[in-house]
Amino acid sequence: MKTAAERIFSATFIVPQLCVIAFMTLAVSPPAQADVTAFGQEVSIPRNTANGTVVARHYMTPQEVCGQSKCTVNKVIAYADGGGSPASTTIITTNVVGISTRLLINGRAYGTSYPGVAFTQPIEIQLLGDGRENKGGSLAGIHASPYYYQLSTSENYDFRIYLKGTITPIDGTCSVPSQTVKLPKTLIQRLERIGSTAGTQSFQIQINNCPKGYNRIGYTLAPVGSVIANSPGVLPLAGGSTASGIKIRVENAQGTPATLNTSIRLSEYNKAEGGSFVIPMQASYIRTDTVAKPGTVKGAMTVFMDYR
Repeated sequence: MKTAAERIFSATFIVPQLCVIAFMTLAVSPPAQADVTAFGQEVSIPRNTANGTVVARHYMTPQEVCGQSKCTVNKVIAYADGGGSPASTTIITTNVVGISTRLLINGRAYGTSYPGVAFTQPIEIQLLGDGRENKGGSLAGIHASPYYYQLSTSENYDFRIYLKGTITPIDGTCSVPSQTVKLPKTLIQRLERIGSTAGTQSFQIQINNCPKGYNRIGYTLAPVGSVIANSPGVLPLAGGSTASGIKIRVENAQGTPATLNTSIRLSEYNKAEGGSFVIPMQASYIRTDTVAKPGTVKGAMTVFMDYR
């Protein structure tokens, strides 16, 4: 019988199959106290999306909202169609057929309300498909001053959020086939201290059949499960894992920990050509705790495609 130091690990690392999962557009907001313009310019998104599918996102940090690392929103007023009557619903229509919008604080959506909620993570503004065909058009709103949200904070900052830009519908999206990556079995003695890695296995993320016409295509690597603080690229243990103190770290082809939960531009994509692409990656075991128990290590991540 092998001693604990000689027992081996095995791992299964799963990248689920996705066609269209989510669509994200990142933008930079102006300084605190200034009105915010979300999106802007041309936003190219898939023509037909399921009801509720997020097609674009804009973020506002606490520094941009109130000039501090933590802000408290006391009041939210949501204006449908960029200037209609205040709406209490968490999803409101824009004046572009097929596209609605939603504002989230700490991951929770708010319509017109008095939440009194503190936040340290960015506020998120989303554009969503609402089940109707996206026919494109301008987010200018129904009034000359087309703001969709008005927020007040306890730090005495009041500002409006404008949605601007021209929505251009594109037929088709990229596809991402699922795959299972198996790491080689590894002796625990090779993972002798926290941060040690072993059992590296190369793999590729395949992004297929991207159509022409998008201004930008990006991908986001999102761990299945909660994000592990101060552990770049590390996935939480998935169901079926019997080991402890050991996890899987996803890395780029050079061994640098992968950036998670951030949209990365697919630089090889050409608007005039479209096409299929591969992203070389690798995964390794990593020791994460002082006490480690041998067994099976499993982790998973989702690949979100975003378009604009």
